[in-house]
Amino acid sequence: MAEKISVYVDEKLYHALKAAAVQQGKSLSQFMVDAAVRALHSPDRKELAAEMDNVRESQEEYFSSEELLKMRKEGRRC
Repeated sequence: MAEKISVYVDEKLYHALKAAAVQQGKSLSQFMVDAAVRALHSPDRKELAAEMDNVRESQEEYFSSEELLKMRKEGRRC
């Protein structure tokens, strides 16, 4: 059985991810699943984690843990 995962990102990152998915002819969901699988099977996950940290740090918006939890709870009500 498949499980659902919700990830909240700022609008700028969302549009960048969506554009990358479109360029590959994939849905955003499939693009993210493929990226996660590649990361899990990568010989150097620490390097990939560091790259993701760099992407996060380069974004203009920042969400605190509390804001992310609030968005998560709001998303579950829909």
